[in-house]
Amino acid sequence: MAFNTAIFYDVENLLKGYSFSQQMVANLSLREIVKQIKEKTQLDQIAVQRAYANWSDPRLAIMRGEINELGIEPIQVFGFSRDQKKNAADIQLAIDAVDLAHVRPALEVFVIVSGDGGFACLAKQLHEYGKVVIGCAYQSATSKVFEAVCDDFVRIPDPDEEEAQARGGRPSAEASGLVSTAVRNDQQTWSVKPLTAPDPHSALAKAREVIRWYAGRRPSLLQSGIPLSVVGEDMRRAIPGFQSIRLGFPKLIEYMQCVCKGTSMCVARPPGSQPALFCRDFLPTGTEVLPDEEVRDVHSVEVYRSVLATGMPIFRFPEASEFQAVLNWVLQHPPEGVDLGSMIEGTAAGLNGLASTEAVKLALLSLASAGAFVREPEGVSISEQRLTLKADMRNLAALLARLREAARGKLQASLGQVRDDILVEIVPNLA
Repeated sequence: MAFNTAIFYDVENLLKGYSFSQQMVANLSLREIVKQIKEKTQLDQIAVQRAYANWSDPRLAIMRGEINELGIEPIQVFGFSRDQKKNAADIQLAIDAVDLAHVRPALEVFVIVSGDGGFACLAKQLHEYGKVVIGCAYQSATSKVFEAVCDDFVRIPDPDEEEAQARGGRPSAEASGLVSTAVRNDQQTWSVKPLTAPDPHSALAKAREVIRWYAGRRPSLLQSGIPLSVVGEDMRRAIPGFQSIRLGFPKLIEYMQCVCKGTSMCVARPPGSQPALFCRDFLPTGTEVLPDEEVRDVHSVEVYRSVLATGMPIFRFPEASEFQAVLNWVLQHPPEGVDLGSMIEGTAAGLNGLASTEAVKLALLSLASAGAFVREPEGVSISEQRLTLKADMRNLAALLARLREAARGKLQASLGQVRDDILVEIVPNLA
């Protein structure tokens, strides 16, 4: 295989501008993006990788270890726009891509990880130089013009969209105005009586009653698609206290895929749009039908992990051997007033391959979420704090107990009951 591929990451675009949260940075994994690009395209060896961002921003410190481990060159770009109207990274990325097309003729494939429509012009110019252009971006934030001029396009999951689905988020103004009002402009037509004592079985039956009501009252809307945020509101009307996560589905979209199984309805994603509820017999051209889901057991490792990884506080535990290696290192080298980015880098370097940078990041963020560190100063984001391991957390049993207690608390808030035999598979006994 030839080393003929260059990948350019527009990190500002991936984080949707300057006003990103620390959780969004924690959710962003360039490793996963590279993995998905390789799975969905026929790439040869990667010769160049560059990531464009204001790397002096302390919120990005937790990404340093990952980009070093992946061999990505960080390109410092000043001028992040707080009003998000201009993207300083675009200009530098485009200049570099054109320059490499000239000085490195062996580079044949240019991968641009961004959904910004301004890169359509860059793609056309690279085509003039005989280069193949692959785009990669969030489904919900992809310029149709940029996608159209690319030779191939890889869609990656949007962390914001997944969080909204997990929360059963409120509909957008557009969805509320165009769909919700049309569905319920006459309240007397709502004939679905709410459940009195919902359980997973009766909730599923009631949810299917709701979508049958759609089909009977507003079939034309099903043909154009009903946003899942609107569907979620109706589920809450019909099922008191409705949360898909309590029914074994951390995301509303997955629960609706289960609800639609065996019915005339489906969850589908039209080109360039968000997933919505459709009638199977009337799908827009090019629409991707998402697979039906089976009923799930609430008490499973998969569901517990999804609950713990969704929303704040974040708990994402790496594989047991890597997790133990990180905990042992922290206990042997207890941090004293260290920032999180430096702690991730130092731990990953000290473990020398026993745990990946990603595993180190997940473990340390979980410890922070569990309250294992003194974080100073208070009232600022974790990226701006100095962390010190608490005095009562300096043995393995105490760390594991704190992690398990914090994880159990989050699970109980979402699921009610928690099975310890499942929880111990996620936070194992590592003595």
